[in-house]
Amino acid sequence: MTELLAPAAIILGPVAIVALVSLVRRSVRFRWANVFRVYLTLLFGFFGLYGHILQPQSVVDLIPAFFPLRLESSYASGVLELAFAILIWTRWARITGWAIIVWLVLILPFNIYGWTIATNVPSYVNSPWYLWIRIPLQAVFIAFAWFGTRDAGARPGPAPALHAGPSA
Repeated sequence: MTELLAPAAIILGPVAIVALVSLVRRSVRFRWANVFRVYLTLLFGFFGLYGHILQPQSVVDLIPAFFPLRLESSYASGVLELAFAILIWTRWARITGWAIIVWLVLILPFNIYGWTIATNVPSYVNSPWYLWIRIPLQAVFIAFAWFGTRDAGARPGPAPALHAGPSA
């Protein structure tokens, strides 16, 4: 039973956060787009800080050896992911959503590379499932970025003019 608590918290946590905020602040409506943004904020905030900056070796192991500046690339991608986690809540959310989609497509080859060498990487030898699940999750995260930000910044246009009839 306790092994189900962590996945349940991961899945239901963002829904509960958005629902609670919408109850406390009546001006904030419950929207699935906000749930998707919370997921992306937690994802990029956690992995950007912990995975790329505080524990960069786990990311460096997934970058091919011929790639220059592997450690620096881990730090830079961590800073970029932290920026995504913040910017998704600003007026630049729609542009950030597109940047996230492009980013996820650009790093897909690195995830595929990591998947193919899972048993050769010391930091993943005991849990290769993490590397295997990353690839299908890319599509889920791209969908979250798309649906979470597609209406961001959209402002209603001016009210249509009433047609008063032919003017003479």
